[in-house]
Amino acid sequence: MRRALFPAHPGPAYSGLTTWRVVVPAPELPFEPHETWGPGSLWGTQPLKDGRVYAYAAATAPQGGKAPDGEKAELLRRFGDWHDPVPGIIAAAAPKSVLRNDVHHMIRPLPAYHRGRTVLLGDAAHAMAPTLGQGGNQAIEDAIVLAHHTATGLDLGAGLAAYSAERQPRTAAIVRKSAQVARLMSLSGTPAVAVRDALMSTVSRLGPGLVLRTFDGIADWRPPRRTYAAGAQDAHGEPGAHEERPARR
Repeated sequence: MRRALFPAHPGPAYSGLTTWRVVVPAPELPFEPHETWGPGSLWGTQPLKDGRVYAYAAATAPQGGKAPDGEKAELLRRFGDWHDPVPGIIAAAAPKSVLRNDVHHMIRPLPAYHRGRTVLLGDAAHAMAPTLGQGGNQAIEDAIVLAHHTATGLDLGAGLAAYSAERQPRTAAIVRKSAQVARLMSLSGTPAVAVRDALMSTVSRLGPGLVLRTFDGIADWRPPRRTYAAGAQDAHGEPGAHEERPARR
């Protein structure tokens, strides 16, 4: 669909990363959720509410690669000597349950997120590396903003243009920021990895606030507010923005 709307656009580019995902039974020993970075690779583990564990991994690799003996074997080669519980999680995975996907991102933004009456959102509009965990979040934001600009009953073309204008700067910035984190994670040379790890260790010791600064301008997003006509009520039954409120005594 994107190619049909914008045939001159090159589309998403390979980021240099491939990823693996798997869900397994929880290991016998308790553990804390974690994400560990190594030279050109990372591993993350998150417990699920149903008692199972979601694990994800990423590494620099040529595009389109597949392990001839299966992706579980590839995980063992790459991460089998990492800290616990990583080896145990890989061992518990059913071979066919390990998913592998190359990561593509829209490093060159589209000229718009709509054409005519057709609109794009989510990865179709702004595919991004998963390093900030924003792919799904930005799709949800897209849907909220799109609904906001098209629910008024006014001109649909104007609403879609307003959606594109509002979403393009934000999503393009997050695509770039996700790519920057991906490049940082992808470092594999010994000196570069040593500097990266020392910097991250220092920042972590200084306090979680510095780590969370990565999400400045991302996690503080607020949905657009509807403007109500005079005399109207909002969703909570309160007077509209332009309606005079009675004086408090």
